[in-house]
Amino acid sequence: MKMTEFFMRRPVLFWSLMAAILIAGVLAFVQMPKLEDPAVSAKQAMVVVAWPGASAHEMELKVAQLMEDELRALPNVKKVKTECRNGSAMFTVEFQMTVLEKELEQHFDLLRRKVNDATSRLPQGCYSPVVVDDMMDVYGIFYALTADGYDYPEMYKYAKYLRRELLDVKGVKRINIIGNRDEVINIILSKEQITRNGVVPTQIMSALQAAGKTVDAGKYRSGDEQITLYVDSAVESEEDIRDLQLRTLDGKRIRLGDIARVERTFAEPQRNGFFVNGKSALAICIAMEESAIVPDVGKAVDGRLAEAMKHVPVGFESEKIFFQPDKVDEAISSFMWNLVESVAIVILVLIFTMGFRSGLIIGFGLVLTVAVSFPVLLVCGTTLQRISLGAFIVAMGMLVDNAVVIMDGILIDKKRGLGPKTYLYRIGRNTAMPLLGATVIAASTFLCVYLSPDTAGEYAGDLFLVLCVSLLASWVLALVQVPVCAKSWLSKREKTTGSDSGAVMNSPVHRFIRRAIGFLIGYKKDDYRRSVLPAGSLYLRHDESKEPLLSRLRLQTVRRRVFLSFGYRCRCRA
Repeated sequence: MKMTEFFMRRPVLFWSLMAAILIAGVLAFVQMPKLEDPAVSAKQAMVVVAWPGASAHEMELKVAQLMEDELRALPNVKKVKTECRNGSAMFTVEFQMTVLEKELEQHFDLLRRKVNDATSRLPQGCYSPVVVDDMMDVYGIFYALTADGYDYPEMYKYAKYLRRELLDVKGVKRINIIGNRDEVINIILSKEQITRNGVVPTQIMSALQAAGKTVDAGKYRSGDEQITLYVDSAVESEEDIRDLQLRTLDGKRIRLGDIARVERTFAEPQRNGFFVNGKSALAICIAMEESAIVPDVGKAVDGRLAEAMKHVPVGFESEKIFFQPDKVDEAISSFMWNLVESVAIVILVLIFTMGFRSGLIIGFGLVLTVAVSFPVLLVCGTTLQRISLGAFIVAMGMLVDNAVVIMDGILIDKKRGLGPKTYLYRIGRNTAMPLLGATVIAASTFLCVYLSPDTAGEYAGDLFLVLCVSLLASWVLALVQVPVCAKSWLSKREKTTGSDSGAVMNSPVHRFIRRAIGFLIGYKKDDYRRSVLPAGSLYLRHDESKEPLLSRLRLQTVRRRVFLSFGYRCRCRA
């Protein structure tokens, strides 16, 4: 209670601190990252091994078995899933749910070491395995790009332009373009033509590889200057492939287009596709940073996309398929309305039960509790999402408990005629530690979730943090803010009529409660008999044969205190 006395003597400092708490709460609420769901890491990684020319059966026998033995030797591996295809094999490694996010990078490093150790034992011709461990991105913004009269290459060209523009938006982490059809150039050989000209297929393959390779053409020195030479005969289209010159076994040169049919087409069968209302489209998927304020990023992305669409040809249109910022805005707005409704309900209920000014004091404390919680949670790294906002809503009913106890004690002591130096401090001194114990017990409800060493703890851990911070803040404010506000807002002299009449000890509610308690006590199973007395009085009879005089007097003292606390006029006789 020393802190309460300190602020009682310095009201200017107290109100300045309350204003600072409100301002800090608003600023922290604006700056806190806002997401739809808590960020949960995907405890998976993928290893891809390519072996051109190998069948799926060869990949299984010579590559898959070797890699599976190495991958299963990793710690905390739950399962390894293998998919073998012609020319490639994909291994999906899934770790145990008990692997925490901070330990996941270490497991990925061990995975890379195992894969590198196994590379030297792979069959000749296999490419170096590729480890893909970045599988945790959640694409919260999903656009569809359609274009009437344009083919896939042109659509993909402008989709890449839009991706470059949107990557400059602050808070955007990654953008993927999905739905594009892969183009291929088919070279269809004629047996008669290659036999007649003495050309073997391996010559064509060697010529294609050499034509597409970047070579160093050397340098030319002219005096003191050195000029770098470049070869500009890179293959860029199917026409360049048709004009490719081949040397036959007898030394002649022939054109590839004369002995083979070269055509550009799409890969068959089609492996992926994306359609909107029956039209071919490309999906632009945007993943945001974990610390991003999703609504602000969504507005920035919308603005940049609208600006970039002005520079693409007529016929291109963008359409929202999924927009996570709208979901987050809806959740934040719902929380703010719940907060306003909670404060209003608390004030209205307490006005009818404890008086108008008492309701305002407790409602003001509820707002301060929520405001002071935001800066603390921001420092702890908590984000605003459905778990933390739900925890605030769950805690709303418990945040006023401490303030109600302190306020009720102040009102009762004031009704008894005690002075301000007594009724402002007495209830706090008597109930501070019991209230702290009850607060700690309530905050510990979700401690098991916070300490859970798996994905459930990562996802729902904010339940404990929000409840712990807000409930402890409510305990401190109940001991400091309620007495100071009571001194400033409550009347100096007690009134028997008015808005605070509900707190008078002789109100109908109190009389009904006293009669109900007296009735229940009078009919309990013991050795005491209740006698019917005038209203507001109670006699206690005692059997002297069963208790000594000392215990009887002690009992009378305890009973007198109990009944006086309910407003009884108590007379005890043997």
